[in-house]
This record gives sequence, C-alpha cells and structure tokens, in this order.
Amino acid sequence: MKKYYAIITLAGLVLCSLFGCKKTLEEKPRTFLDPDGFFNNPESYESAVKGIYDGVPDLLGGNIQMMREMFSDIYAAPSASYEQALPTYRNAHEPFFYNTRQLWANCYSIIKNANFIIDKLGTAGIPDAAKTPLIAEAKCLRAYAYFNLVQFYGGVPMRIKPIQNYNELQAPRGTEEEAYKQIVEDLTAAEAGLKEEAPQKGRVYKKVATALLAKVYLTMAGNPLNKTAYYVNARDKALEVIGDNKFQLVDDYAKVFQTTTYTTETIWGVLYVPGIGGNPIHGQTCTAPGFVTLLLPAPWFMNSFPKGDRRRSWGIRTTYKDPSGATLAPFFAKFIDTTFIDNGISPSGSGIVSMAVPLIRLSEMYLIAAEAENEINGPAAAYAYINKVRARARENKNDATQVPDLSGLTKPQFRDAVILERKWELHLEGSTWMDMKRTNTFSKIQTVRGNNLIHAIGAYNQTWLIPDVEITNNSIAQNPAY
Repeated sequence: MKKYYAIITLAGLVLCSLFGCKKTLEEKPRTFLDPDGFFNNPESYESAVKGIYDGVPDLLGGNIQMMREMFSDIYAAPSASYEQALPTYRNAHEPFFYNTRQLWANCYSIIKNANFIIDKLGTAGIPDAAKTPLIAEAKCLRAYAYFNLVQFYGGVPMRIKPIQNYNELQAPRGTEEEAYKQIVEDLTAAEAGLKEEAPQKGRVYKKVATALLAKVYLTMAGNPLNKTAYYVNARDKALEVIGDNKFQLVDDYAKVFQTTTYTTETIWGVLYVPGIGGNPIHGQTCTAPGFVTLLLPAPWFMNSFPKGDRRRSWGIRTTYKDPSGATLAPFFAKFIDTTFIDNGISPSGSGIVSMAVPLIRLSEMYLIAAEAENEINGPAAAYAYINKVRARARENKNDATQVPDLSGLTKPQFRDAVILERKWELHLEGSTWMDMKRTNTFSKIQTVRGNNLIHAIGAYNQTWLIPDVEITNNSIAQNPAY
C-alpha cells in the first residue's frame, strides 16, 4: 500500500490528507511532513484535532448555510444582485450553485480530517487519558458534519475510514437511516469520551454531544424518518443539558448576541479574534447603503410577534436611520454592529465584525424539551419549558401580559406554537429550514411567496440537489429535480 502524506498547517490549524497523482505520492517532498514523523506526542495529535475545526464556521456563518436558511418562510426576497440568491429564493437553485457545492465539500473535508485522526489515534502510542477525549472530539465533529449532509442531501456516501487507494475514491450513496445510525453512534461515543470542560472555548465537550443528540433525536422523530419513539430521547437529552448548572439563560435576549465570547447560555459557538474579523452575517443582513443583503425579515414574520417581545423590538429594526437621516429597510439585529452603520462604514470595512455565532444555546434545549414532551404526553408538562423562554423575551419582566405564558392549548395547537416560538427565538441561527423539513411544512413557503416562486413547492424540496461535480465523481444518482 502506498504511503499517503498529510500536510499539517499549524498556523491555521488545518489538517488535510493528499490524494495527488501517483508520482507525487511516491516522492518524499521536503516541504511535507510525514505523519509518522509529526505524530510523536499527545500535543501533536491535539494540534491535528484542532485542525478539524477549520471547516466548522462555514456550516453556519458563511454563505453556505445562510443561503439555505433563506429558503424558509420567515425571510423576504434578497437583494437581486446577490449572486445565486434570488434563484434559490424563488425555488430554482441548480446543482452547480456554489452553496450546493461548498456545503458538500465543506462537510466532507471535516469528515476526511476526522477519519484520518481517528485512524491515527487508534494505534497512537500515547496514554489512553489523552487519546480517548481526542477520538471523542473527532467523532463529535464528524457527526456534526454528517448531520448537516443528511439534512440537506438525504442519503449520502458514508465514509468512516481514511481512503487508502484510488479504488476507494468513489462510494455509493447510503440511506438516511444509515447516516443517522452513524451520527448517533458517533455522538454517543463522544458523549462518553469527552471531558466535562472544553480544553478551550470553541471546542466541543461532553454537553455539546448531549445537546447535539437532543437535536438529532428530535429530527429523527420527525419527517422523513418519522420514528416518533425518539421524542423520548430528545426530551431526556435536552433535560440533561437543562439540569446542568453550567448553563443559565441570559436575562436580556439582546445580550445573548453582540458579544465576542460565550454567554451563560452558550453550549457551543464559533468565536472570532476581535479586530481580525470573521463573522460575515453583519454583511448578509445589513440594509445600509452599499450592502447587498441576503437575509431580510418577511413582513408576516415581523407582524407575528406577541406584544412586548424583545426579540421583535430589539431583534428586528424597522426605524433605524443611516448618517444621512434616511430610514433603512427593516433588518435583523442579532449580528449587526450598528456603530458601523452610524459611521457609514462600507461593506468592505465591515469584514472586521467579530461577533460570536452560537451554534447551540440553552433556550433551544428548553424548546426541544417542550416540543418533545408535547408529542409524548400532550402540553400539560410542556408549558413550563416553553414559558421559560417566553418569560425571558419580555421587555418588561414584571408585565405578564407581554409574551404571556401559554396555557389551555390542544396538542396540535401547542405543536404549532412551539415551532413558531423557535422561529422567533432562533432566526438566523441555522434551524429554520431544518425545522420546516422535519415538520413537513414547506407548503408555508408557497403560501408566503406565491407567484414569486419559479417552481411550485413540492416533495422534492425535502432535499437539495447534489453538486454536479459529485454526481460525476461518485457516479451516484441525483436528487429529484426542481
């Protein structure tokens, strides 16, 4: 078997395995590090595991995920000049669109790197106390990547071992059941092997795996698997996180965001170095002059919030003025640095916005517990969880008429209420499209957008098109056409 080299870029903490031509593989380039020479202590393995994270930020904060977030009922039409956004919004995206290609490639980059490290750690001559949490960390990230893949593409090629030769480059599509089986196995192993505290902010730890399991089980209970027995697992995992004294809801919804670090309710998030930049969502949501906006609030969504809801009064600005005194188009405020608007800073200058992006928050655990409990036993015990989130949303915490506690709902009414609550609470955080898929409610997009759609909403909307290059490379069947 030929020896495959790995480049370890320590400055960027990026790990990638090479699959070049035969000649390259047989050489011993002076600029490359032989894995056997690099991996010689626990620190070298940890550096490689850190490299897996290189692909994580784009799964939420970049154009990849935000383009999909846009294809849900709470967003209005994007700027016409935003490349490939309007066709996507109008239900006419293509398999060559960059967001389609990049999500696939990004996820498999994470998986490839995780597979490589898991394999190397399996025979590493380092203590188990160092080895076990690193394997668990890599499995958690691999599960996170597969969870994104199966959500958007359906069944995908399942790679859980490093590629050793050219005959393994092509792989058939697996089923969605196979993908979820692997995701649960990886997260269960991660939960058992990870430590209670992360080695550093931004990396996963035990309760991240627990929270991801709650999300995964909730998804498996819904469309298209419809394995409703998993509502129990989703509720129980969410309650494990809620019961951990590590997390507390931030009293003011606005203070969950506009920060460069974790808050008391952050379970896992993407962090950026202040002054260097990273978070692109400011540029994707800002409506100041010069910006080409991707995510805008739909009129119905702006009007749907209950009275006195901080998520509306602070979260969606409708009267903000630019330096000339002109009122801007309504915009989402979660990741907007308004000082940039006030100072007339252009889109090119706004690249230094460094606000953290939460990937999982405690409030979502309350909403998962509420939804799952309602599906299991009805709303009686579920009110306590959803009302906890609603109480935090009040502008005046002493006024119970603002975002009032829910009560007296039937099971179907509570089901609708908790999904809407998720939209109010979690917009811009990557959950809206996935929620519409698992609740089989894409028809709401048809209702909201109507004649703005090029193709009518249909069953094919359950998956995105597989990238054209992957159809060729893997010789696999395409998803139903739009």
